[in-house]
Amino acid sequence: MSLILALLVFTAQEPAAIELEGSVRSDPYDFEIGLPKGWEAIRTTGSTFFRVQAPAGSLAEGAAWLAHHDSNHPVTLLFLTETFLKRAETDYPGFKSVSERDVTAAGLPARQIVFTATARGEKELVFVHTVIQRQLQEYFILDVVAASREKERGVALSDKMLAAFRTGLAAPRDREDRIARTSVLLKTAPVRPGLAGTFWHELIVADKKFGWQKTMLREAKVDGSPGWEFELEVRQEDADGGKRTDLSKGSFTADGSIQRVEFTRTVRTPKDPPVDCKESASLVRGTYKAVRQFLDQKVEKEFKAAEGTFLGDVAETMRRLVALAPAGKNALRVLEPFRDLPSYEEWEHARPSMIRIDGRERELIQALVTYPRQETFEYLFDLDGSLVRRRGTRGVLVLKRCTEEEALKR
Repeated sequence: MSLILALLVFTAQEPAAIELEGSVRSDPYDFEIGLPKGWEAIRTTGSTFFRVQAPAGSLAEGAAWLAHHDSNHPVTLLFLTETFLKRAETDYPGFKSVSERDVTAAGLPARQIVFTATARGEKELVFVHTVIQRQLQEYFILDVVAASREKERGVALSDKMLAAFRTGLAAPRDREDRIARTSVLLKTAPVRPGLAGTFWHELIVADKKFGWQKTMLREAKVDGSPGWEFELEVRQEDADGGKRTDLSKGSFTADGSIQRVEFTRTVRTPKDPPVDCKESASLVRGTYKAVRQFLDQKVEKEFKAAEGTFLGDVAETMRRLVALAPAGKNALRVLEPFRDLPSYEEWEHARPSMIRIDGRERELIQALVTYPRQETFEYLFDLDGSLVRRRGTRGVLVLKRCTEEEALKR
């Protein structure tokens, strides 16, 4: 056989490269990723966005899926990698590590772990497991699986999908317009000394008391301008003995141009190591600065925040001011602790009306608030702007105003 003929025969036997065609896009989660051409979609549940399976003659035992995760405390990519490896032998029978390397996706840091495991005690499969960290509490996981003999093609497909991963999608123009209008509304809101005071709320999950929230607000001078000082404490306790405490203190000017918050979170569970984290954050005339301490790490952040952005616990007061404004549609851009990307709240509230609550009719202000990744919530405010109740449309999660005695009662 001539060298040219031998080369042609060898080339003909080489499996074709897997191309991408189409994509999965999620505006609420702000990402887009390409999909393998001709692969079949499979129904998914939970945090998994998609799962696709290779057709016959493509990638042997091939499958791929992408999931989203949100931790209840800040984590590093190293922590996520080590946690996965500690659990891998239990989660994946026959687990054997093959390789690890740092990669990127849409400019985000990522860690790729290649390993083999045995499916149902029969076939040895190769897994290309990639953790993509978008921010300290939020990450994606892309998994590509194939028969062990297809390792190189599995890694190549994973790399191709990572290269097609995009985030930072364009924000909807109408939402930005509502945020701008709401920002002007809040800056020009009349002085409302009646907002001051201490308020207690019970946190109820599935008709069971899960914890409480205490909010204190008082008028104050902030850098010589009219403003507010606040304290917000949230305690949660689950049936297994796990406890979480969020405590924040801060101040801000009435127009929101200066905002400062000191936030701490402690998490204690019977099985996991204790978690203690702290963030000191400020948002002063569009410049965001934060010092974050967690997992023996200290991280400093600084960036420009878009007009109309509010730090998470400052937003508690701004929501009350929105409710007291003329009825209509508004939107808030909120930057929660340990986050570099804001969340968005779409508000629609009506004039005060008689609403039946706790067995009696009361004149209240009703607002429906939609979060991009969650269900719509109903807020009920008193005529002074204090929160009476916040309830998910499915009724599972309820924050209900109560007395101090009722809140602290076990």
